[in-house]
Amino acid sequence: MSDYERYGDYNEIDDDSAPSGGKIMLALKIITLVLCATVVGIIVFRLVSFNVYPASVSGLYFNDTLTEHYNADPDGFEVKTQTVRYIYDDEDEGNFFCEYLYVIPDAGQLQITVRYNKATVERIAEERELELDSKDESLFKFRLVDNYGRVLGTLSDTVYDSNATYRYIKLVFDGVDFAPDADGKFPEWIRLETVLATDDFSTTEPYMNLIYENHEGYCEFVPYDPKSSELPE
Repeated sequence: MSDYERYGDYNEIDDDSAPSGGKIMLALKIITLVLCATVVGIIVFRLVSFNVYPASVSGLYFNDTLTEHYNADPDGFEVKTQTVRYIYDDEDEGNFFCEYLYVIPDAGQLQITVRYNKATVERIAEERELELDSKDESLFKFRLVDNYGRVLGTLSDTVYDSNATYRYIKLVFDGVDFAPDADGKFPEWIRLETVLATDDFSTTEPYMNLIYENHEGYCEFVPYDPKSSELPE
């Protein structure tokens, strides 16, 4: 057999194996594209859901106290809000996020929505060596404290919701006095303190979110006009 004939045999072998190798490369490319699309999809979903709050916890909540106050003078009903400047308790870990602040001074009420995720609960459980369920709605307790260290109001109502890995709680505090006292002291800022339900505020360092600021030049209150769907029937 001549050398040319042998080269021809080699070419035949190469030609037969080429389609098989091409199919493998095509399959690998498809798998890679699917994986990339999945990762991108997850990232986009997390970015979108990060700032999407369920309607149940983002709007104004009318409990009995606020409903009575509204019905007494619907035309004079006033709500104010402001952008929460520091929405998280810690810049590095970001355990708790707070948004949707509503203040009704004449009714002595403050509403705020707090958000946390499954990872937050897992981190706390690991740090405290506890077994915690991220779906437990009674996992945490909250209170309001002003710049003088005074505990303000009472938590009267809570609304729970969830979305993907996030948990949301709308907190409604009644009996919050925003007016100056006899010494002229009024809440210049208010923070939300959070601890586990089994903890005591007096002995446990709380997670703290600055949610309200009444400093001229530092913040701005704007009127909030409730949607018709939020108003009591």
